[in-house]
Parts: sequence; C-alpha cells; structure tokens
Amino acid sequence: MTANIDVFTASLDHRLELAQTTYLERCAPGYQTRRVQWSGGSTQVIELGEGPALLLVHGGMGEALQYGSILPLLARRYRVIAVDRPGNGLADPFDYQGVDVLAHARRFLAELIDAEGLSSVPIVASSMGGLWSIAFAIESPERVPRLVLLGAPAGIRRKVPLQMRLGTLPILKTLVRSMMLKPTRDSTLAFWSQLMVAHPERLEVELLDALTASQARNAPSWFSLIDSTIDVRGMKPELLIGERWKKLFVPTTLILGENDAWCPPEEGEAVALSNPRVQVVRIPEAGHAVWLDAPGRVVDAINESLTEF
Repeated sequence: MTANIDVFTASLDHRLELAQTTYLERCAPGYQTRRVQWSGGSTQVIELGEGPALLLVHGGMGEALQYGSILPLLARRYRVIAVDRPGNGLADPFDYQGVDVLAHARRFLAELIDAEGLSSVPIVASSMGGLWSIAFAIESPERVPRLVLLGAPAGIRRKVPLQMRLGTLPILKTLVRSMMLKPTRDSTLAFWSQLMVAHPERLEVELLDALTASQARNAPSWFSLIDSTIDVRGMKPELLIGERWKKLFVPTTLILGENDAWCPPEEGEAVALSNPRVQVVRIPEAGHAVWLDAPGRVVDAINESLTEF
C-alpha cells in the first residue's frame, strides 16, 4: 500500500513539474528552480534576474508559478525569488491541523530569508501570503524594508466568498472536497473566473494546466489550511488583521483590483489607510489576482513603491 501511495505521489509531482516547466519556459525564459530546506521540510524557489533580491510570496491554495507573467518584468531590476509556501506548489506537503498559522508564517519566512543568505529583503505578497508577510513584518521590521501587497490580504475582513464558506459546512465538505481532489482545466477556469480574475479570457491554457496539476497534488494540504483559517462565517477571528495594521511600521503599498471578489476596494482602502505608512493603488478592471489582469500596471506600481525606500 505504501509503495502504491509513493508511486501516486511521484506521478502528481511529475505532472506538476512538467506543467510548471511548460508555462514558465514560455513566459519567463531563463528562470531557474532549486530546493530550499527549512525546519518543516523542503520547498521550491523559482528565481530569475540579477541585482537586489526581491521575495515573492503567493496566496492560499496557490503556488509561486502564478507569478510567471510578471517575473521577467521584475527581473529587469531585481533578482526575483518566488517561493512555494509549505503545502503548495512543489513544496513538501504540510498538515496545518493544530498549527498556529501566524507563528508558522513568521518562522517559515525567517528561515527562508536566512537560507537565502539575506539579512533583509523587500517582500511582494498576495492574499494569504500577504497575511503571512504582514505578521512577519510586524515581528521583524528590520528584515522587511518594504512590503507590497497584491490584492486584499487575507484577514483584512471576516467575510470571505460564499464558495469558500460552503466548503466548511459538514454537510457539504465531503462532496466539495471529493470534487477538489479531481480538478479539471474547466473547474480551474470556473474557480478563477468567479473568485480570482476580472478577465478569465486572458488566462493561458498552460497556466490553467499548471494550476490544475497543483491542485491535484496539494488539495490535502489545502484542506488542512482551510480548516485552520476559515469557518462557516469566514476568516477565523484570531487571524483578522484588525489592530495589527497599527503595529505595521514597514512602509507598505496595497495594490487593489477594482473587482476584487474577496474584499471591495473601498473597504480595503479604508482599512489600509488607517495606518499612515500604508499607501493604496487601485487598478481598474482587475480582480484579486491583480497581477494577472494588469501585469504591466502592477509591476509599475511595485517598482515605484520599491524605489522609495
């Protein structure tokens, strides 16, 4: 039985590796990947460019390869390091059951930055990666000279999309998760159309195939993260950013899509601007994954933010 599981796991890894390679070779030629060790296992880093380091941290139920469309644009100025968070992409699987998510986030990012030989690094992060990076920047501001958040960070509000909350209901959980274990290109497109982007017609087939392969590999880890962060009413109260905004002393730029399904931009902007160190950039015709809808405008906003420190 163990041998069969190992073969199945290896096949899922191979499928994702091939899909990632196909996508990144097209949109980010010259990229490299490598393994990085941390105390909880091993993860993958995707790297492109030379110059000062810039760390990219993806969102929940995600992977570093999502940033493929902006890697070459950012690599004109930076050595871009895009990391797979534990239980995502080609990182080792991770069980979040019983884990203090924010303490885990701080430890992972600190160990990753240490492993990269960096004393500090600006961070660009999205969604759950944004919440992780905020938690890390609050605890270790000397290690994050600048923070850029793409889309509304997780925890900015209690409410999350209905599709996410329904999956926590006991009566529906088994059905929803059995379907998530067998994703297709069409189901991936449907999810991203509803919750992630304003222009699903712009999603390349190669990206959809990579996202689908990632879900097939990582769904069990994702389920444990969902259970640790979301309940039937939305984001768990202990993970809400709330008053943490006032403890964020790192200069921060929040880049919001006008069509973000996770948080209306007006609400996100009002929360963000309660901290005078946070500036907001709003991108029209863009969703939660704002960099996929408007890669050029997002990279311009990132570059402008980073030149200020």
